[in-house]
Amino acid sequence: MNKHLLLAALLSALTASGAHAASYDVMTTWYEPETIPNDSIFIGTFDYDSATKTVTNLQGILSESMTGNNVGYPNDSMTWLNLSNQLVSWYDGALGGTFAATFLKNTTSTFTTLFGGDGWSPQAGVAAGGVYAGFPNAANNLGNAYALIFVPENPLTPLNQAQIEKLAYADCAPGGMMGATCMTGTSVAGYGAVGTMSGYPISQVITAAVPEPETYAMMLAGLGLTGLAIRRRRCVA
Repeated sequence: MNKHLLLAALLSALTASGAHAASYDVMTTWYEPETIPNDSIFIGTFDYDSATKTVTNLQGILSESMTGNNVGYPNDSMTWLNLSNQLVSWYDGALGGTFAATFLKNTTSTFTTLFGGDGWSPQAGVAAGGVYAGFPNAANNLGNAYALIFVPENPLTPLNQAQIEKLAYADCAPGGMMGATCMTGTSVAGYGAVGTMSGYPISQVITAAVPEPETYAMMLAGLGLTGLAIRRRRCVA
């Protein structure tokens, strides 16, 4: 009986601490030479399962560098878009990690498909010249936006240059200064062209998220049960 209790307590502790899954914070930056000192920045969170190499629950905020002044979030006056729909993710063995994209709208439709392509990917955006989905009817512009990040197999490992070059974003918010063209950020090495305002990725930083208070409580409860089971086992012995 004591062995069963010990096993249950250990499983509880492992579940509480997240044996394979963990939460992370991420900040990705695209240099915008035409809106300096403002850059396009994505600040978000995600969950990563090291066993399956999957990214889930990616969400966050994307700055519109053509607006306001960048004095440091959250005190800057830039407009920030809420990206809360992770709709795309895949593992790339050659680069050693997982891509994930989160969108403003609950659809991947971002760029026009008049020139082919899937309508959202950075490569499709380059091929379409950044023109929005629904073109030429402005009323059909969904105003979508997304941020594409890359998570190495060890999320805390700094990205190398090849991985950074694959980071991308798009912002097709209607009423912008660029008419039918979405604002994008891509690299020449990654996709054959820089963004529509010459923006390109320069960095991404991933840090371990601080557990919520309830997570600490679960971990302490699990460890407490483990200690209790061990003490009981010693007494019986």
